Amino acid sequence: MDGDRRITAAAALASVAAVLGDDDLLREILLRLGFPTCLVHAALVSKRWLHHASDPAFLRRFRERNPPRLLGVCVGYPGRYRFVPLPQQPPELAAPIRRATSSCDAAFARRCPRIKHCRNGRLIIEVFHAGRFDHPLVLPLLTGEAAADLLRIRPHRDRWEGHTQTGFTEMFLPEDGRRDGITLVNLWRNWPKVYAEMGVLGSCRSDRWDAPARGRAEIELPDDIVFLEMLPPIHGKVFMVTNLGYTLGLDLATRSLFTLELPVGVRGNYMLSCAEDSGLYLVSADGFQLSVWLRRMSGADNGAGWLLVDTFCVGVGQACTPRAEDSWVPHDVCLDVVTVGDNADFVFLDHPASGSLFYVHMRSRVVEKVYQRGADECGYKRAAAGHVRVSPVMMIWPPIFPAQNKVGHEE
Repeated sequence: MDGDRRITAAAALASVAAVLGDDDLLREILLRLGFPTCLVHAALVSKRWLHHASDPAFLRRFRERNPPRLLGVCVGYPGRYRFVPLPQQPPELAAPIRRATSSCDAAFARRCPRIKHCRNGRLIIEVFHAGRFDHPLVLPLLTGEAAADLLRIRPHRDRWEGHTQTGFTEMFLPEDGRRDGITLVNLWRNWPKVYAEMGVLGSCRSDRWDAPARGRAEIELPDDIVFLEMLPPIHGKVFMVTNLGYTLGLDLATRSLFTLELPVGVRGNYMLSCAEDSGLYLVSADGFQLSVWLRRMSGADNGAGWLLVDTFCVGVGQACTPRAEDSWVPHDVCLDVVTVGDNADFVFLDHPASGSLFYVHMRSRVVEKVYQRGADECGYKRAAAGHVRVSPVMMIWPPIFPAQNKVGHEE
């Protein structure tokens, strides 16, 4: 009987070896691992497995089947941030979530943090230290890669005269996920003109911002326009959320400003995200009603218009009981659109009356409450401080594979 068991075990091992020895079958198995972290662990088995797992053609297939997952969000109210994991995450993501929580807690312990931008496992934060604002580059999901202090910037406030000029100064990580190539955008206005300047930090260790061109972009706009927020680049363009029926865009390649009309009826309470093939998604809220619009950006006229692709009512009203002290909330503003994921995959909505933050997965219509303001945050008022800031923290893509000398045998 022992001999039969040994023969059966040997046959099983031979079958497994035959399967894993077949490159086509091995790639299909790796494709079904589900998470980039599992793919990195598999690459440690051998140099052959690393070769298949890191192949660009295979990675394209893996991403199509297993898009990068949302781990959680950095939630910010005036003067404070915290990392909040997304509920009901699979156990395979427990390790990166723990790492993100620990790293963010340490980064946000410094005074007055504000996240300037978050992309692909990296955050640029603004902290007040020794009488000045510094901008560390934080790497909450990466081990073995040191954080860096970016070159200090000075916004164009020295140009302001009286109350005629207002401005924004923002820094953005590159769209392709690289660490270097951070973009600086200065935008200010002196009615009737609006001006913009850009710079690129070629390396995080660089000692200067390189201006893409001499001079600056300018455009004339009406006096009643109000700039509410500058959004990260989408297909090489930076957009300003405004209070009117259009958004102001800055083309980083051509260094030109332009206006883009919004869908009919949309004036505020919206956010933009990138769509495939150089398109734009716009998600707006009216009460508890969400609308999703798509615009294909092509040609000099910036496309042929907006197409309404989805609309539904977010069923969170019954779960949100406004507090008596929040009677200031306008009756016609129930949910604020805070941020939208790429391809309008997900949306985060703030409910100011209850202090609740909701996550909406657009395809499945799943709505989850991810954060509730505590008693120490009840003094937050949108009118005075701006809506809650939310920075989604996604899994890193492409995965960072181990060096060949740290991988197992050659087979």
